[in-house]
Amino acid sequence: MDKEILLGGAAALIMGASFLAAPASAAIEITHSGEATLSILMSDHCNYTDADIDDSADTTANSAATVPNATCASKGEENPLWTTSSKRDWSAGGTLANGLSVSTDQDAAINLAGAFGSVTFKKDGDSAVKASMVNGDGDVDVEGEFNLGGHSLATSGTAGADSMVVTYQAPSMGGMDLFVSYAPNSAGTKYDNAAYTDTIGFGASFNMDAMSISAGYETATANTAGDCGAAPLGLGVAATETALSAQASEIAGGDYCGDMTLMAFGASMSAGELSINGGYSKLDTEEADQTTLSVGLGMDVGAYNLGLDYVNNTKDYQLATADKQTVIGISATTALGDGVDLGLSFSNNSYNVANTGAHTNYRAEAKITVTY
Repeated sequence: MDKEILLGGAAALIMGASFLAAPASAAIEITHSGEATLSILMSDHCNYTDADIDDSADTTANSAATVPNATCASKGEENPLWTTSSKRDWSAGGTLANGLSVSTDQDAAINLAGAFGSVTFKKDGDSAVKASMVNGDGDVDVEGEFNLGGHSLATSGTAGADSMVVTYQAPSMGGMDLFVSYAPNSAGTKYDNAAYTDTIGFGASFNMDAMSISAGYETATANTAGDCGAAPLGLGVAATETALSAQASEIAGGDYCGDMTLMAFGASMSAGELSINGGYSKLDTEEADQTTLSVGLGMDVGAYNLGLDYVNNTKDYQLATADKQTVIGISATTALGDGVDLGLSFSNNSYNVANTGAHTNYRAEAKITVTY
């Protein structure tokens, strides 16, 4: 056999092995981080299951699992409750020779950035409303069987399971940031009969010296499977008791469904050691609407950071029925050094589900966080 052929083949094998052994891109660097926590929790929450609920006195159309006048027959929360948890995150990114920045993380988000701005592709990604909100979601940890959470920052069209969200952020212009998000399908890009398709959102934030403001809007039109069921008056004379009960549940209870629009506004400012933030959001759907107002205060006192948060939630239904919740949270954190932090928090949760009466519970937690 020709020696030149042998030498050429050997050279090709060496070059191929070298290519496989070389890193995919020397411009991409990977970083790791993690967090471990030890928490001690006390509350007056009754940790019941469905079998423990005595809802014989309940006359509302809501399910027993969310009715606060249901009583706990046997199980109560252990006090104090000790728990540990940990998480590990990683990210990788770098700038290519052509000036394009590429990054990814453990959630499989792909971000491309350059002079055009940045585009993020992510399953269960952020809507433009959430990306632009300068005061966060306003959520405060509570205990109990009822919690409306913080601000609504996405419709079901963006927040649907397995939805792919594309979020674009334009280059900053004089402190102004613009965002656009698009979710082609709320149940995964391979289905065209999902509850929502082609959901689009817009957001903007404006940053000044000591103050930032933001506004966002998203609309989602229900597809074939995204409506709220039969119309309340469309049962006909042959309606069964079960059908009537289901309709009553939709009108006086039920959940978010159908066409949706979301508006959200936020603001934050700082003055010396004091920081203030506030937000308002309104999720309008065919069956239930949620309105959320939040205000937060923060202050550094020596080595401690103190926080005070207020959240007011109202979930309105078709018939003058509403779930109402007010949460007040207090927190204090301090650094113990070398990546170890100590945090103390307390929240008071007051709520009234479907006008069945006012109830209150509390949550107190001490947490040690180790970050690496």
